[in-house]
Amino acid sequence: MKKIYSKISCLIAIVVIVTSCDSFLDEDPKTFLTPNSYFQNEGQIVAAVNGLYTFLDDIFDGDIEVNSQTFLFMEYLTGYGERPRGHGGQNLSQTVSMTVAENNGYVEYLWRTAYTAIENCNSIIAGIESAGDGIISEDRKNELLGETYFLRAYNYFNLVRLYGPVPLKITSTTSLSDVEIGLTSEEEVYVQIDLDLTKAAELMENSPWTKTDGRVTKGAVKSLLAKVYLTMAGYPLQKGTEYYRKAYETAKEVYASNAFRLFDSYTELRINENTGEHIWAIQREAENAGSPVHNAMLPYPESDLAKSISKNGAYGGGLAPAQSFYDSYPAGDKRIAEMAFYYTEHDALDGSGIIPLGKPYIYKFWDDDCASSGKSGANYSLLRYADVLLVLAEAKAQADGGTTSDADAVDAYFEVRHRALPSESKPASISVDDVLKERFWEICFEGQTWYDMLRTRKALNVTTGLIVNMIGYQTPVHSAPFKTEDLLFPYPIREKRLNPNLIRN
Repeated sequence: MKKIYSKISCLIAIVVIVTSCDSFLDEDPKTFLTPNSYFQNEGQIVAAVNGLYTFLDDIFDGDIEVNSQTFLFMEYLTGYGERPRGHGGQNLSQTVSMTVAENNGYVEYLWRTAYTAIENCNSIIAGIESAGDGIISEDRKNELLGETYFLRAYNYFNLVRLYGPVPLKITSTTSLSDVEIGLTSEEEVYVQIDLDLTKAAELMENSPWTKTDGRVTKGAVKSLLAKVYLTMAGYPLQKGTEYYRKAYETAKEVYASNAFRLFDSYTELRINENTGEHIWAIQREAENAGSPVHNAMLPYPESDLAKSISKNGAYGGGLAPAQSFYDSYPAGDKRIAEMAFYYTEHDALDGSGIIPLGKPYIYKFWDDDCASSGKSGANYSLLRYADVLLVLAEAKAQADGGTTSDADAVDAYFEVRHRALPSESKPASISVDDVLKERFWEICFEGQTWYDMLRTRKALNVTTGLIVNMIGYQTPVHSAPFKTEDLLFPYPIREKRLNPNLIRN
């Protein structure tokens, strides 16, 4: 299985964090252990599941180029964010011309990370389910199994959206003969994702909707399932009304739980973690597991500024909004108020005055602690309540033929819209395009927009402010219009050499 799980040095392996510390954020060395020698007590089971969370932050790894992490690469694909620092290497520059090739390092990296995590999930599921009686309570066992099924589904969801048909493997590797896995259709992969998330929901039925420790919760499971159904309803499966209804009903469970809320201000998004609007996030800790996001979003080049604005400065310029995208927001939108989602000036670090930045930069991920200390421990949200509210609204509008007056859908949409434009009155009905525009403006630069564009085949025309067909539209940053062949990544060349079955029909 080296061709698929190339991060694993042993075929029959699970990655665990060997530690006596209770926190699953500790970044101890990863150790390879066979399933037969593990899962002998509750501590080992917990450590194995904890190890799965370490793969989430692999999006913070990247090329040797400064601020070239994978999460930034995903944003360049949309064409609404630009790289002030300059693209430098081939891997990043391919996003501008939309010529992402099979030898692109990020294409390989995203594939390898997901399959390594999946193989570990498979081993852990087998290990927990075969654990002896009395080792762990049933409730704790179910909760940990639920987390593992969720994480397997999450990784397959990312893979199938980015690559299309992919090898589907849901059992632990036990034989060297199992080295060349054929492609599985997108529909079959989505069926498995649905099964895994449904299983996770059943196992976590008695678990809380939300927690403050950053682990997967029932709220995260239901939220992701709603997004899966919304995607299945759209491209490429186009299952339509039935799945839009499923997405609506599942998102409404999250909505009706009253476990989450939109923050009153955008500032709270940056200072309140694992609560309120944040459903699930990558956990960071400043000293041992820092976040690169604050630094990546800093202005660049810093030498153009009279003074520094952060101790974490000098290496920013990873991502900024295209000016035309920033200008596309409605007049009076609070998201473009200074230091909401963006900023165009900032106090000098030494308190000597205001520094103009010369253009808008992203403020969503500003970290005050990092600005003063140079170290960031800020979490990175993967599922946010505003996202789920817009899923609910869009799904109902789609299910009702393009427009809906459903009270819950209108209320969900209006919660997001009203925070941005408080003087607007609640509409009697909403259209799909209304919701899609809010998604572009609200969820931007959070690793979600490219997936939205893939499932809807729609883009935001920043000049007209209208939702348009993605194919044939040229975004502000790209050098050419989108083509159908731009929608899926090629299979990584390294994996194709190792597995001859990776041939797209």
